[in-house]
Amino acid sequence: MKQITFSPGDVIFHEGETSQEAYRILGGRVEITISGKARPIILAQLGSGDIFGEMAMVDERPRSATARCVEAAQCEVMSPEDFQTAVLKHPHRLLPYLATFFERLRTVNDRLHLEMKLRAESRAAALRSPQPPLVPRISVPESQQQGGHHLERTRFHNSMEATFNEPSSGLQAAALYPMTPLCASKISEGQDGLQIDKYPFRIGRRSHEDEGRNTVFSSNDYVISDVEPFQISRSHCSIEREGDHFFVRDRGSTLGTIVNGTPIGVHFATLTCDLHAGENTITIGSMRSPFKFRIELT
Repeated sequence: MKQITFSPGDVIFHEGETSQEAYRILGGRVEITISGKARPIILAQLGSGDIFGEMAMVDERPRSATARCVEAAQCEVMSPEDFQTAVLKHPHRLLPYLATFFERLRTVNDRLHLEMKLRAESRAAALRSPQPPLVPRISVPESQQQGGHHLERTRFHNSMEATFNEPSSGLQAAALYPMTPLCASKISEGQDGLQIDKYPFRIGRRSHEDEGRNTVFSSNDYVISDVEPFQISRSHCSIEREGDHFFVRDRGSTLGTIVNGTPIGVHFATLTCDLHAGENTITIGSMRSPFKFRIELT
């Protein structure tokens, strides 16, 4: 596989472009955006180890977003032919790509699970009521249906159009701070908290086989050790952004995630919860979980 170095401002691929390469960032930063009415809308800010553009190898559809280098970046470039060769001769090279594919599959499966649950509840309510309620629907933007990069924009409780037409909040940064002594032990010594410089920022449980950030079945930016009975799932939740909006998404965890007192997850009514300016709280796991953090948006 070849490697390419991009300079700040370089466009790696444009929204709507037809190309099939996937990219893995070896160093530097890349921003993923879609076109907005007034300005580009940021969907992700990626760093070392992140993969983007991989779905173009699978579905051969136009790119659903633009990838632009924001800090000098070196990327590994994988073509469909490279992928085939790796399968046959160098399967170890596929581990980070497989983790990304599994993350996408997990997200789609969670969306389907929630859709089926809401529809079943709606049918049950219709049998009990003479006036059938509206069937809840999950809005899936066209660009997400087309694929073309690894991000799943799963804002189930708001329509994308309404979200992007709201006035700019001016929020640009997020930081994670521990709220319990146990969580404080997970932060590097000498630091009060952790500045988040990439989105999505994925949180999960450290696995026995996890020597780095990625395993075949999970890809996390922040791993937390836990003991049985586990509160934290291997792929638990993520902090994400769409334009100036920041939110937490549960990634199909066993016990769910609690954001500002609202539980989210496959067992609840939504997988996401918005974050607001200032202080927010997040509990990773059930109400009894000792893993509690504060998220500050500025």
